[in-house]
Amino acid sequence: MTKYQIEQTKQSILYMCRLTFKSLALMIGIGYALIYLFLNMPSASAAELKAEAAVNDRVVHLSDLFTDLPQGQDAVLGASPLPGKTMIINATTLKRVATLYDIDWRPMSAMDQVVVTRVSQTISSEQITDILKAALADKGVNGDFELRVGNVVPSITLAGDLPATIEVASLSYTPGRDVFTAVVAAPNADNPVKTLSLSGVIDKVQNVPVLRSSLKAGDIIGAADIEWLPVSARTIGYDTVTDPDAMIGKTPARMVDAGAPVKSRELISPQLVDRGDEILIRFNAGAIQLTAKGKAMQPGAEGDVIRVVNLSSNQSLRAEVVGDKMVQVQ
Repeated sequence: MTKYQIEQTKQSILYMCRLTFKSLALMIGIGYALIYLFLNMPSASAAELKAEAAVNDRVVHLSDLFTDLPQGQDAVLGASPLPGKTMIINATTLKRVATLYDIDWRPMSAMDQVVVTRVSQTISSEQITDILKAALADKGVNGDFELRVGNVVPSITLAGDLPATIEVASLSYTPGRDVFTAVVAAPNADNPVKTLSLSGVIDKVQNVPVLRSSLKAGDIIGAADIEWLPVSARTIGYDTVTDPDAMIGKTPARMVDAGAPVKSRELISPQLVDRGDEILIRFNAGAIQLTAKGKAMQPGAEGDVIRVVNLSSNQSLRAEVVGDKMVQVQ
């Protein structure tokens, strides 16, 4: 074998060794990759994270955060939020919990989280007001009335496993006075999980006549123009009209708005006679009644005494306005 052939043979052997080493390294790398994927591949029974959890208990369990837990692996993690409140458990905390309790779960990103909400029931301010009104009625507060308790009556939030009920635990009220103090308890007085101390003023309500629509001076008010409005008795002044008959047949002295209590000074009797009108003059003489044509020298509403002239005798008279363009001389 020549030197050239020997050299060629060496080169071929070296090449084959290099190729075999590369192939072996590639196969080892692929093997490691498959092992890594196998070890990190989630199993069919891997736990899944819940996005939200509604807790009706004072504590949070593992099962509130994860699904598909192995039987008997549930555990108490800590206190739940207050009724109606929420708390957020982030990815870092979730990873620690999963590691501590050997849960087959790892976060996909730092954005993984669970929003835990404590189930609750709310007793509204309307419910509280209604039960107070009923208790005051039992104490002798008669008629329609409303309660003023500070700016607003607060609501009460209870845990979801408690009944949404409330009772008046104590009430102080003296007949004839318009103030009260009370303590309400939820869900009841025997089990006062939450209590609320309240004090306020009793507002008696009275219906007053108001206009259905705004009327201006000259518009005559009829029965169909009137409706009733409940208002606080405290707001009714000495000159507030409370009798609809005092409004019928009258006219506003100026514009009167709809739906607002009317003051007596805002109403006047309509002008039945204008100055210069031709009028009918009635004369009463016992059982005999005489009439004559006349002329009004002054304007007047019903009941006003104005000066008129008898056109037949040209005599000036004082007469009371008793109707539309009609006066009466006594």
